[in-house]
Amino acid sequence: MRAFKRNNKVCLEIIVLFVLALFISGCAPKTDYLSYEDQKEKGVKVFNKDLQFCQKYSNTKARQIEGSKGAGERFNQKNSIFLLCMKNKDWILKE
Repeated sequence: MRAFKRNNKVCLEIIVLFVLALFISGCAPKTDYLSYEDQKEKGVKVFNKDLQFCQKYSNTKARQIEGSKGAGERFNQKNSIFLLCMKNKDWILKE
């Protein structure tokens, strides 16, 4: 009986971790070439350069955010800055 309870607990922990991983991965901005429309047919090399630039840019701008904003608000604003940067470089996220 004790082994059965232990197995149930391990299974429950695995399920919770899996759901948490799915939830967290859904919050992060997409960073792979296939997730974006290549409107100007720039290619993967240019995409990677633009991606790195936008990641650094959004990190820099997110550090400058001051005030009473919570971590969630700063995270959302950082993602918005990143997506806007990518859009300005002609990379539109596919739906």
